[in-house]
Amino acid sequence: MSPRTALRICVILLLAIPALARNRDVSGHYERNGENDQASLDVTMLPGDRVKVSGVALWNTKNEKYGPNIGELEFEAPVKDDVVTWSDPDGYSVVIRLSRKAADVTEHAVAGHFGMNVTFAGHYARTAARPTD
Repeated sequence: MSPRTALRICVILLLAIPALARNRDVSGHYERNGENDQASLDVTMLPGDRVKVSGVALWNTKNEKYGPNIGELEFEAPVKDDVVTWSDPDGYSVVIRLSRKAADVTEHAVAGHFGMNVTFAGHYARTAARPTD
């Protein structure tokens, strides 16, 4: 192998390293269904290892007269090692751990951020590879 060919191979490998280090595509639709509550999250990959997260959570879904209470979540944030962390200025924060088939959400709730008892916390099943329009 000539020195020139070896140099070209080294340059190609060095340029490929950042691409290999990037996060995998975690885009998808995730759902959590409880006895009297439910939530869904749509996650879309963005350039620069960022994601857009949109979600709706409901509590008191069985009360036809006075329910349900509704909360919405929408933000963009970086994703690192399949984990997304976001905080709102009012103190609410959420951590989403994504895997191939599921998402696990933990949150630091703030009174009044969503409707009464509405939460995004819990285990979600991935129902589709990409959000549907």
